[in-house]
Amino acid sequence: MQSIGLIIAILVIIWAGYCIAKKAYPAATLFVAGVVLLTIAVALDIEPGLALKKGTGSIFFDIYKVCEDVFKTTLGGLGLNIMIMGGFAKYMDKLDAGQALYDVVGRPLKGIKNPYLLACMGYLVSQVMGMAIPSAAALGLLLMVTLYPVLIRAGVSRMTAVCTIAASRFFDLGPGSANCMLTAKVSGIEWAEYFLGYQMKVYWAMLIVLLISLYFSQKYWDKKDGPDPEFEAIRAKFQAEAEHKAKVPKIFALLPMIPLFILLIFNPVVIGHWGIKIKVGVPSAIILTMGIAMIFEWIRSRKGAQVLDGVKVFFQGMGSTFAVVVSLIVAGQVFGKGLISIGAVNALITGVESMGLGVGFLVIMMGLIIGVVAFLMGSGNAPFFSFAAIVPEIAARYGVNTAAMLLPLQTMTGLGRTMSPVTGAIVAVSGIAGVSPFHVVKRNMVPLLIQVVVTYIMTFTVIL
Repeated sequence: MQSIGLIIAILVIIWAGYCIAKKAYPAATLFVAGVVLLTIAVALDIEPGLALKKGTGSIFFDIYKVCEDVFKTTLGGLGLNIMIMGGFAKYMDKLDAGQALYDVVGRPLKGIKNPYLLACMGYLVSQVMGMAIPSAAALGLLLMVTLYPVLIRAGVSRMTAVCTIAASRFFDLGPGSANCMLTAKVSGIEWAEYFLGYQMKVYWAMLIVLLISLYFSQKYWDKKDGPDPEFEAIRAKFQAEAEHKAKVPKIFALLPMIPLFILLIFNPVVIGHWGIKIKVGVPSAIILTMGIAMIFEWIRSRKGAQVLDGVKVFFQGMGSTFAVVVSLIVAGQVFGKGLISIGAVNALITGVESMGLGVGFLVIMMGLIIGVVAFLMGSGNAPFFSFAAIVPEIAARYGVNTAAMLLPLQTMTGLGRTMSPVTGAIVAVSGIAGVSPFHVVKRNMVPLLIQVVVTYIMTFTVIL
């Protein structure tokens, strides 16, 4: 029956992929697909079935009890963390804290004369800012009004500047990343442990290789594309605008980074080494920072009612994050439950074992699938959320760490999203610069593909 379950799962996956490719709402598509798989598993009595610890007493209602349990476990923990980070990001945007952060971390760029070295240093600046601004689209838009004019005024070509910014969120780091939070959650570890013990072990090598490949690839493409006839006019425009640019208080640069510092310090991985038992979660860190931000804003505006009204943006951001991100996580986990219930995961593992292949083969194949789906969708969340739910069972079967398996899958998600010309961030930054998103992804293709090789080498030699 497991083989039948696998065939049905493949057909449902194809249907879901087709619907999403046709611009159907991904969360609804994955949710319906998951319920269909759960229903078929019950109807055909396929092992392992629903595997509920406590059912309703009716096999029919047990199907929806699975969905209920996913909602309960997700919304109270991971979902709340992601929503509150989404609201915080919106509030920081309202306060122009991202602009202030760039004004501080981007200051060293002024002394660099080599345009390609400057672009690489600009990429490093984007990594710091990305820790505080997890959305690829939001980070890209902010960099287009902060970093992009600086690069252009310094003589960096328009395409090199855009390509540098377009690749800025390839590495999915930071406490605001839904993929990072989900990985830590399903792996049963703290976010700081995943960040310090897994991501940072491979990130340094990937970053160095990416900077080197970006340097030479953009230099090659600039020579191949030839001079930009509009460059000098754009450069003169930015130089004129720089003279009248409004400044945000530098102290506001601290605000986006405060939650990161709190979460990295006050957790069992770091402060626990000194025997201090303090553990601060994402909501606590954000609420504390919100209070500090409101004080900063009151000092700047001296209008208490205006400060209180501005907090509405925070709650609106929480709502929009639920609709866009958390809904996908819930739907992806229901879909993953369906794949497990219908026996597709067990059939996949049994097939791999019968062919004498190991966990490395599974990691590579799943990574390729996630990368392709993320490329086609222009989004990494839906494919990653769908597969993350089934990884713990596979990892347990092979006796490996769940986080170690999810790390390369998360990287492949970033690859597919960053190489897709239909990704929102790529379309947005390309549109602002007036260049083709297809040419942007073409120029970034080689550096990003090299990252795939580096990711798997580092995973298999350092992590697994």
